[in-house]
Amino acid sequence: MSKFAPLDSKAVLLVGENGELAQEYGAQAVFGGIRVNGSLPVNVKGIAPLGACVGLVKTRLGYTSPTAIGFDSSLDKRVDSLVNVGLRTGAFPGCQVLVAKDGNVVIDRSYGYVDAAKTRRVNDSTMYDIASVSKVAGTLPGLMLAYDEGLYKLDDPVSKYVEGLKSGDKSDITIRQMLLHESGLTASLSIPGIVMDTATYKGRLIAYRQRGANTIKISRGVYGNNTARMRKDITSASESKDFPMKIGQGVYVGAATRDTLMQRIFDSKLRQSQNYLYSDLNFALLMTMEEKLTGERHDEFVEKRVYGPIGATRTCYVPLAKNHKASEIAPTEKDNFLRRQTVHGYVHDELAAFSGGVQGNAGLFSTANDLGKLCQMWLNDGNYGGRQIMSPSTVKMFTTTKSKKSRRWLGFDGPDTENEAKTPTAPDASASTYGHIGFTGTCFWVDPDNGLIYVFLCNRVNPSRDNSAFTRLNIRPAIMSAVYDAMK
Repeated sequence: MSKFAPLDSKAVLLVGENGELAQEYGAQAVFGGIRVNGSLPVNVKGIAPLGACVGLVKTRLGYTSPTAIGFDSSLDKRVDSLVNVGLRTGAFPGCQVLVAKDGNVVIDRSYGYVDAAKTRRVNDSTMYDIASVSKVAGTLPGLMLAYDEGLYKLDDPVSKYVEGLKSGDKSDITIRQMLLHESGLTASLSIPGIVMDTATYKGRLIAYRQRGANTIKISRGVYGNNTARMRKDITSASESKDFPMKIGQGVYVGAATRDTLMQRIFDSKLRQSQNYLYSDLNFALLMTMEEKLTGERHDEFVEKRVYGPIGATRTCYVPLAKNHKASEIAPTEKDNFLRRQTVHGYVHDELAAFSGGVQGNAGLFSTANDLGKLCQMWLNDGNYGGRQIMSPSTVKMFTTTKSKKSRRWLGFDGPDTENEAKTPTAPDASASTYGHIGFTGTCFWVDPDNGLIYVFLCNRVNPSRDNSAFTRLNIRPAIMSAVYDAMK
């Protein structure tokens, strides 16, 4: 090294070998994936004296082998085996799996293809529509930041911040109740019933057996009217000033579309009970509240305050509008009724789609690696890469405040400790585990008791949501169980 003296660099990283492993750990040292505390064993003339050292702390996820941190050596093969069964049976065309423990990624693998037609192979950069995982990976971080800044209290009524709720039967529903899905709101809206023009069809819009004009198969046992067309007052076949947001080929929406949907939520009937019922409407309203409190668009707020700082560069809403190519994104379902095309690069969920692609219940696209960073940030008490994204007290409150009526945390889902048959996690997951699942075949789980992160992303709805193999295989908790088995 002395031959290169004097150097203009302020720092030099000395790696004792030139092998692949040494180079890998050298790179991890630079980005904060490992702790560095070694000292120079010799005097390097013109560079540094004997014993010189600049210590580096570990601030990001690092990478190591499963056995290096105590997993059984069979973990890799067990995960491969389970995934290959899913691929072989058509449960999903491809997937990403990430497992991290104690701040180190031990499994980071991509399998199969982006679609059932085997167009392209999945890689670690493939972006997936994560469906309802968006609630906790998108909307919830925004709400946590707003809470951090003192912009609301959990027991404030949502109507304090959302004008459309100020009058009527929803004015007393609190933020806490919506986060726990104990608001009394119904589960969802019927989007076809809102966006289809009643003047274009006769009889039933949706039927539960094939008859008359109801010949378009939406899903198993559900058929749409073949003459129904979308309303022209809230959608358009071409882009315009009033309809600037593309949600599919030849399908555009605008502010009038979103306003129509939100008004339906404001006007929706409450259930008589405020017992737990999972509802997309809760998070649509909570995102609206967040935007009102911060004065910023939700997608711009979380991209600037969360995804950018942690280096989640492939996590965003409306990816095609943000310079991502369709070839980078796994397609979802062939929509035969509303958009009448394979949905590719646009959000699958209909409420989120017709809201313009950004909604509180769904809309986020991401990768397993990016979600791993987000999960590690929470495990690090809100810190990642040496930056404090949110306060430790806020992270603790949202991840440890549990409902008295259900398995839910504040926004997060959790294990069902009373009914193993219904738990979305592995049965061995600790009671403190938090995360979420998504309709498209996605999930992440964080087990703070074990310092464990598990992410599984796939597009099991391609080409159709009628996928009994995925349900039968139950791959998400199956892989998670294999991880716990390898820890014993």
